[in-house]
Amino acid sequence: MTLRASRSAINRHWKILCDQIGHRSAGSAGEQQAADYIESRLRRLGLDDVGQLAFDFPNWTSSHCSLKVSSPGNKRRARRISSARARVYGVSTSGSTTSGDSVRGPLVYLQAGLPLDFEQPLQGKIGLLIGAFAMADKQVQQRVLRSGLQALISVDTRAPFDWPTSIGAGPQWVEGFDLPSAGVSYFDAIQLVEQLPLSAELAIRARCFPAVSHNVVGQITGHQRPDEVIVVSGHHDCVEENVGADDNGSGVIFVLELARILARCRLRRSVRFISYGVEERLSAGSYLYMRSLSRPQQRQIVLAVNADTISSTVGTDQVRVTGMPALEKLVNRVWQVRKHPAEIRARIHAYSDHFSLNIAGVPSVSLGRTSIEGGANWQLHSPHDTTEHVSAAVLARTIDTSAELLMRVANSPKLPFARRIEAGLARDVASIARDVYRHPWSPDQFDYDR
Repeated sequence: MTLRASRSAINRHWKILCDQIGHRSAGSAGEQQAADYIESRLRRLGLDDVGQLAFDFPNWTSSHCSLKVSSPGNKRRARRISSARARVYGVSTSGSTTSGDSVRGPLVYLQAGLPLDFEQPLQGKIGLLIGAFAMADKQVQQRVLRSGLQALISVDTRAPFDWPTSIGAGPQWVEGFDLPSAGVSYFDAIQLVEQLPLSAELAIRARCFPAVSHNVVGQITGHQRPDEVIVVSGHHDCVEENVGADDNGSGVIFVLELARILARCRLRRSVRFISYGVEERLSAGSYLYMRSLSRPQQRQIVLAVNADTISSTVGTDQVRVTGMPALEKLVNRVWQVRKHPAEIRARIHAYSDHFSLNIAGVPSVSLGRTSIEGGANWQLHSPHDTTEHVSAAVLARTIDTSAELLMRVANSPKLPFARRIEAGLARDVASIARDVYRHPWSPDQFDYDR
């Protein structure tokens, strides 16, 4: 049987997700509309056990963020930095010890936040830190909190451009971190450093509160080995700045098209299709889904195939395999047979929904498409993630190749790889789970103005 994605269907899905529904941030009405749409499509395909699984999570919103800078002694000519955005889960400046709704102080460059960067006098100043993931590091957090800084400005180095990007965070990253924080564009950060000395004034209004999101699930039940399950996933939420055509409308369409293709096939093993909510808050949806399963139910999952940001017109396909060498060989063989150019390697990729399954010992194939050296995407978390910059042809190729992989795994008489993660990779998974994810949390912990 020929397995082929429909480019017209891909474009219809994009139109509905991005043009009709539009913005789909965590816990929003748009995210719920996307979940409803995905559920309706899976039901139309006749899948088993289709439904939405609700979960509570700590949500966050910011109603105001303003950053102004001026040369010392010349506050009347303060310049507003338009790219400034409050850091997700960050605190308001109105709760600071400084009078009024803003914090003020000399701007100081902290480079990447190494120990020696904090040996300069910092009391009462506002720091500029290069690296959006620095707050995932407890040691950096402690240096910042002990420094005497009044606020922190950070830069997402994955997007070295002049437009604003959303600086994401996991809710647990900011527990006990009560310093107002914002992000600016890479180009604005360059100008700020080049223009030092400067004084800065930062004003943020933000709030944390309990909210509800949904994972959408449907399954093709295997006719011979129904208790051996392959999970195929993407996520339907997006960041504040865009409509998420690539991140991750492409992953939703990946799930829907593979469900349509495989629903016509008779499969030995079960294939479970999941579109997760709240991925942009450190994969909260997938983490809570795995926590909802018993250990025997988790062990039934033999493979996770996850797609996140796979359709940019400009880019190189990435296939990250977290498992045993036999799984990597199988993936290489499938991509070679289909003459599908991609960078395939055994590695950990922690910042997407499959990683929660890795924590439970499930091997994975994580699909992405990068355009910046180091593994990022040029339109990452920015207003440029629209349908103008994605390709149905690129997405269809990845769907078709993935369908071939899924057919081989689902219909093989014996699972063609061990359901294990190679020891070195498993140690890395455990380390990242402990030091970066640091789940679980209670949504009620975050019910207050930040």
